[in-house]
Amino acid sequence: MYIEQPFQTTVSKDIVLEDVGLHSGRFVRAVIRPAPADFGIKFRRIDIDEQLQTVAAHAENAEQARLCTRIVNADGVGLETVEHFMAAFAGLGLDNAIVEMDSGEAPIMDGSSQPIVEAIKLGGLELLSARRRQLVVTKPVEIRLENGAWARIEPADQLEIEVDIDFEDAAIGHQHYHYVHRDGSFESELASARTFCCQRDVTLMQNAGLALGGSMNNAIVVDNGMVLNEGGLRMDNEFVRHKVLDCLGDLYLLGMQLRGKLTASRPGHALSTQLVQALWRDNMSYMIVEDGAEHSRSDGYAMPELAAAAAV
Repeated sequence: MYIEQPFQTTVSKDIVLEDVGLHSGRFVRAVIRPAPADFGIKFRRIDIDEQLQTVAAHAENAEQARLCTRIVNADGVGLETVEHFMAAFAGLGLDNAIVEMDSGEAPIMDGSSQPIVEAIKLGGLELLSARRRQLVVTKPVEIRLENGAWARIEPADQLEIEVDIDFEDAAIGHQHYHYVHRDGSFESELASARTFCCQRDVTLMQNAGLALGGSMNNAIVVDNGMVLNEGGLRMDNEFVRHKVLDCLGDLYLLGMQLRGKLTASRPGHALSTQLVQALWRDNMSYMIVEDGAEHSRSDGYAMPELAAAAAV
């Protein structure tokens, strides 16, 4: 839609999405509302006290969580499983929105970003007068976890994400995907790729209080080399494409479009959120480009959405 143009966007009108939360199993209503320029993406928990309910979708608010992306504000109010919404916003070039939810977890929909993309396209995006900011990576930043997973972000002329995954179940196995973020590429390559799990892990997750809303309507389930979902996969390499989708959503926690290349092996949300936090906190690892001017964090440049969060 509006990825490759210089001006910020918001949604043209309220957009409503309803479904269960993947891990909580509770019904959730989400409303994506228009927001002004330089507002960024913020989530509002309308089920709690009005003064505490807003959480900015930013790396500084990311918190470690199992099997999802979780953001938490200074008052301890959090929201989980925002990654598919964030991926849709990044993929369509949505810069500013307030997303109201009546629960602590985003609705899972079909396990991909496609329903969110379709709803936003139906409602439309509106161009704003302010120019976009872009975070330009200037030196490599790398994170390695004890389980052998690693991720590196480095300078590039555009946003690229290259991912390798390797699972024991032969239905998934080893897969690789190299994604280049261009106008329309998210919709054609990633948006409809669904989250997935192994059948043997479902009981373990549910015993741990996770995936209580999971089903074959919102996840690919594999077992002993077979995809159990009726109709099978939607596309080749759907598993690794979904991992790329998740990475794109987590990268958007930087609060703006990114110019750089992410390379990851066996990525998960813990890995990618640690990476964006490490990048954001390293003053010398990036510059912010806005309307032809370049700034670095050492120049005192502050993110408007974080400074304004308390006023929302």
